[in-house]
Amino acid sequence: MQVSGQFRHFEATPLSGSLGAEIAGLDLRQEISASLSKEISDAFARYHMLCFRDQKLGLDDYRRAARLFGPFSGNPIHVALPSHPEFVRVVKEANQDGPTFGGNWHTDLSWFEKPPKATLLYAEEVPPYGGDTLFANLHLAWERLSETLRGMLDGQVGIHSGYGAYGINASLKSIKVVDEGWEVSNTEVEHPLVPRHPDTGKPFLFVNPNVVRIKGMSESESRPLLAYLMTACTRADLTCRLSWKAGSLTVWDNRCLLHHAIGDYPQFRRVVVRTTIAGDRLATSPRQDVARVA
Repeated sequence: MQVSGQFRHFEATPLSGSLGAEIAGLDLRQEISASLSKEISDAFARYHMLCFRDQKLGLDDYRRAARLFGPFSGNPIHVALPSHPEFVRVVKEANQDGPTFGGNWHTDLSWFEKPPKATLLYAEEVPPYGGDTLFANLHLAWERLSETLRGMLDGQVGIHSGYGAYGINASLKSIKVVDEGWEVSNTEVEHPLVPRHPDTGKPFLFVNPNVVRIKGMSESESRPLLAYLMTACTRADLTCRLSWKAGSLTVWDNRCLLHHAIGDYPQFRRVVVRTTIAGDRLATSPRQDVARVA
């Protein structure tokens, strides 16, 4: 990953050696030209996670900025904002007990037949310290496995279920779920264990806690292997840690990254607004029109 990505419309500064870049010199409230949109897309493909600092976005501004990455996926799990149904506001009050929203390594909504392409989070209010988000690169996780293990895994299918995730979300105080979300989540969906990225054609290891077993194996047979793969995916050298500031808009590739919200700010309030972008069905071969990205 290069030291600094100099684009014509903005500067991208890498946040780690594995993924992520901070974008400076850009006001997302302004009109986005076709050339700027292309550069943002290129930066997203290169870094997988972009953090746009110092934004002052209303919800309409946020909606326009999010649409740069594609149409909204919809969210049948969480209660949306009535005025802007694309968005969910997550409010963690000071001294609020209970688990942290997103407080484990995971992929958003991987039990959907078409998991979201991207997740966006806009920070409206953040604690003075703490509340960082960790990300892990699943392309690199795949590359670092032994050739023998890669040969065993490629072509296998993971069975995803939202059963456990919905139960955790229903217990949270910072966000509300819709009753119908239970039916959506209590299903099983198959995805390749090693898909090819829809935009770049590069393989990645698609594992997260929603993978309940590997097709053709029992849960007890699958569990040790899946646990090992999760450990392999979250090695420190594959990760990036993002510190939030009010006005930060972060977008990440929900397919080839895991993320983990750190809940180390019990005495402070935190307010973020979340949305997800529609994705494609994951496959073991790239689309014919994919332009590969180095």
